[in-house]
Amino acid sequence: MKLEKRIELCDSMTPLESEIASYILNNKDAVTKLKIQELADILFISKSAIHRFVKKIGFNGFNDLKVSIAKENADLLENNSYINVNYPFQAKDNPRQIAFKLLELYEKAIKDTFEYVDLDQIKAVSQLIDSADVIDVYTHAHNSNIAENFQDKMLTIGRSVNCPSSFYNQRLTVLASDQKHVAIILSYSGKATFILPIVKKLYEKGVKVIQIGKAGSNYYSQYVTYHLSISDSENNRDRMSQFSSHIAMQYIMDVLYGCIYNEKRKKNTKYIYDSIDYMDDRPED
Repeated sequence: MKLEKRIELCDSMTPLESEIASYILNNKDAVTKLKIQELADILFISKSAIHRFVKKIGFNGFNDLKVSIAKENADLLENNSYINVNYPFQAKDNPRQIAFKLLELYEKAIKDTFEYVDLDQIKAVSQLIDSADVIDVYTHAHNSNIAENFQDKMLTIGRSVNCPSSFYNQRLTVLASDQKHVAIILSYSGKATFILPIVKKLYEKGVKVIQIGKAGSNYYSQYVTYHLSISDSENNRDRMSQFSSHIAMQYIMDVLYGCIYNEKRKKNTKYIYDSIDYMDDRPED
């Protein structure tokens, strides 16, 4: 995860730590050449204050922070092409240019999302979904396609997934839920109006909730058990289409399916093997 994102997602900074963050972000190149005592002298603070700051944003130590900054700088030099995720191609672009620019955009969205992946959290979420008796996915609009794709994948290993689409069916599904259910909320912005009444009622009923959206979109953390972040580079309104958010959401759902599959790999593989003749009745070549 990039340094700016680590700092942005840290919601418990003291005024002193905010000052440290500001200096480092504005002087990245210089910081990579400093020793921790030199940085402490520049800021008129103690070394321990810097240690606490770097630990809080997820680094093992000051040297770990410097290595990360150096790597980010190297990556910027290596990849100097600019992709506008909201308007990735221009009116003058031919089909080949459009195809190439979307390839670059998809790669960026997936790489950005991978930066947010917390492996321990992914494992915990996949185990939670796998252990649930009932899996419900709540979303709307274009994310319904991703929910149904996940539903289809899970059915191939014998697991049913509910994807209630209408306001009415979503509310009925919530009311029918109990602690044997697990709920997945898909919303890039986290601001969709359907979310709050659903997560509040699910919380009252003791249902664990997994919310998936852009970094910083967990507006109802008191009701959400796990929040998985995806790339947040797309504008909610000023965009050509949901290119980046769609591929990022699809990617994280595919990662979850892969982890769920591996939880009982032998059993799931056998299920697919035993089912193939029934599911595919075309004559063999």
